[in-house]
Amino acid sequence: MKKTVRKGFTLVELLVVMAIFSILLVGVMAITKPVSTLFRNTSLSEKTYAYANNIQVYLQGKLEYAEDIVVATSDHMDVNSDLTFNDVDLATMAEDFRSTHFNNTVGYNGTAVVPLKGKIHIVRLVNSTTDPNFPQGSITERVYDFQSDTAIPTSTVVTETQDLNPAFFTASDAAYNFSYALGASTLEVVPTPPGGDSKRVYRALNKDIEDSPVDIGVGSLAITIVLDRRNGGAVTVPAGSGKGPNSYRAYRDPVAIQVATLPLTNIYQRGARSVTQNLGITRPYKDPATGTVQYQTLAQSSVGLAYEDIRANKSVDFNNDIYFVFAYSDEIINK
Repeated sequence: MKKTVRKGFTLVELLVVMAIFSILLVGVMAITKPVSTLFRNTSLSEKTYAYANNIQVYLQGKLEYAEDIVVATSDHMDVNSDLTFNDVDLATMAEDFRSTHFNNTVGYNGTAVVPLKGKIHIVRLVNSTTDPNFPQGSITERVYDFQSDTAIPTSTVVTETQDLNPAFFTASDAAYNFSYALGASTLEVVPTPPGGDSKRVYRALNKDIEDSPVDIGVGSLAITIVLDRRNGGAVTVPAGSGKGPNSYRAYRDPVAIQVATLPLTNIYQRGARSVTQNLGITRPYKDPATGTVQYQTLAQSSVGLAYEDIRANKSVDFNNDIYFVFAYSDEIINK
């Protein structure tokens, strides 16, 4: 009679196998974590590109064929110096634009010389987190109707509309903040900010860290679009406690940026290469005192600069909303 021999693992063998599996598991996790991080960052990059591309296409479509344009930031738009930026300042900006480029200009409607009529657009890129009507990242627009011989009253209030798809902010995967900065910037790694997570990487815009002015102009206008996580994605670093002596905004990974270049085709093609050449379009002008009609001269009614950014803060400050004031030639009519 043969004896049945039962084979199995000894306790030592089991311990060895478990140790090997543990080592393999640690190795797999070590490989998986960078891959998951890469996937997450790739997903953010793809979403950033899609969002930023939509924004870039929108802004290019809005601004590329502007006849004249003013670039401004909200901290430089208290034009009546009452220490409050409000609808009065916006109406004043629209009136300044009208009087600078269209004051007393006229056209011929087939039977008589008449004042020109048109529209002035004011587009806002919203950085504010306190606006009750529009979330951070919104792009809004106001449109002012004007007649060339009549001032726009400072009491004028026009409806502000959201120009971005609401899905940017309300969709189930809308988990990102949008921030806008004038000019082109790049991201740099910065030290973990006070109150930050030491296990995460933080980055900031180089122009924000340096507090150096951005380079914008008629041939180099650009917007840097920053996307970061909506909850806990950004931390304000106090001056002297981060990379360098300046205050800046640090973004916790994952964060990505896209630079939207904005070619001002109508202005640039008119030969706007310097301030002296960067003048707007001249039109027939009716002298209100004599009734004489002739082409505008600077002594009679300033044609104004086709591109102007003296009301823009050239340093990166995400507390500022960015504004564009402009008009289209094909909206100027003589009826």
